[in-house]
Amino acid sequence: MISITDEVILQSLQDLTEDSEELEYLSIFARAKIDKFISEIGKAKKYLKTTSYNAALKEALRLKINLEKQKKYLETVKQATEKSRPTLNLIQKLSDIKNEQFELIRIYYGISGSIVTSLDWKSPSFAASLYSHAGKQTGKIKGTINDYKRDVHLDEKEYEEQFLKEYIDAPFKLGIHVYMTASGQSAFTTILNFLLMEGKINGKVILGKSSYFQYKQLLISAFSTPGESTSATPGVSSGPSLIEIDESDTEGIIQTIKNNRPGAIFLDSLCNAKDIPVPDLPRILDYLTKEHKQELNFIIDNTCLSIAFQPFKKLFPFPGKIRLFVFESLMKYHHFGLDRATGGIIASYGGDTQKLFDYRKHSGTNITDASVYMFPLPNRKMLEQRLKRFQRNASYLSFSLRDYLLTYPNGKIEKIVYPGQGSFFNVGFKKKNIGKYKQFINIVISEAKKRGIQIVGGTSFGLNNTRIYLTSLWTKYGEPFVRVSVGTENRYQLEILKEIFESAIDKI
Repeated sequence: MISITDEVILQSLQDLTEDSEELEYLSIFARAKIDKFISEIGKAKKYLKTTSYNAALKEALRLKINLEKQKKYLETVKQATEKSRPTLNLIQKLSDIKNEQFELIRIYYGISGSIVTSLDWKSPSFAASLYSHAGKQTGKIKGTINDYKRDVHLDEKEYEEQFLKEYIDAPFKLGIHVYMTASGQSAFTTILNFLLMEGKINGKVILGKSSYFQYKQLLISAFSTPGESTSATPGVSSGPSLIEIDESDTEGIIQTIKNNRPGAIFLDSLCNAKDIPVPDLPRILDYLTKEHKQELNFIIDNTCLSIAFQPFKKLFPFPGKIRLFVFESLMKYHHFGLDRATGGIIASYGGDTQKLFDYRKHSGTNITDASVYMFPLPNRKMLEQRLKRFQRNASYLSFSLRDYLLTYPNGKIEKIVYPGQGSFFNVGFKKKNIGKYKQFINIVISEAKKRGIQIVGGTSFGLNNTRIYLTSLWTKYGEPFVRVSVGTENRYQLEILKEIFESAIDKI
């Protein structure tokens, strides 16, 4: 049975206080979006159709009223919490309130994205004989410059500037280019198209063997020679145009770079794969900036670590021949669990990487205008607070389950894989058995239902509720595994989750 101490209750209350701050942050930004929209369309009112203007204003005011009600409710809950004695009943009540208010915020963000762009056109007008087709951006559209939103739009500019300011550490930021895209995958394809079509890869390509399987599939198709092995042998310079390396073998990676003088290196900062390897990127980048003299493109998928890893801070400025590309999926951590829209981001430095702006246009990978407004503006304090919660929860659950397996050896499960960083861990089975993987997931969901706590059978990570999922099942570029992506549960809920997974280990 769960043992609840005063320390657990106090920590849970602190967790819920932080959750309240996050909800307030999300709610404040949503209100600010609507207020700004009302102001902007007021300035453009005389250029707009009256019926359209009135309809958009009516919906904006309706949403504003709901957001104001939520603001007052959150303030009331905060005051009551500060005056109440910490008890388990209070923790449970506040947990329910957190979930309810977060669900409302999700709905409001979806609605607000539509409202804020409701009077805009995907092909906005720069001139009109009778009334504008540019909505809130009337007077800001320039012909052949920003009059086609698939290519470029004004909506993304503020987010990109704020992302650079809040989330990228560097001694100076001049020359670092930031571009939003439709997803993390589209961020990757934008970079790849730029490298291929500009002829930037003069040499072999090094790829981490545990790279995200969809990127890996594209790179293998683009660079490997049919029928040839892609395994790297340190010290050997001959071989296929694409060389796979073991991310955990730093010396081997550096030796492979020395022997092959690659034109590009593709690595994940933390790999979303069965064994979750974490390459020593600071050491590798340090070697490259000090020793590597040839032109090189270094591409890092930073989705799983996000702002916890700062390559620009550690190794800036770079030698002129090295281009650095860092990209992420915005859906994971930057969306604060909302999961309302897809989005990606690229930060690049070196050479002519500003051309990514053009390749985002040519590749059709730009983020939609409405999607931009479904992401809260970057806030370093709030994101760091959220990442710390994920790290704590993943560490606590994974280490507890490791200890449990040592005490109660299980016939099916061999290990819990967690590298000490990130928001997810993997359940390692002694034998590959897809049926057992699925059975374990079903047992976890069933046990959670009995205990009245939310666990989701679903993909992705960085969301509020813990998720369990069988991933990499339908690809030949990765091995299937069971992943547990922790949520932002409070300390008391962590104890329940631990009990659920221990019970599932016993029953599998």
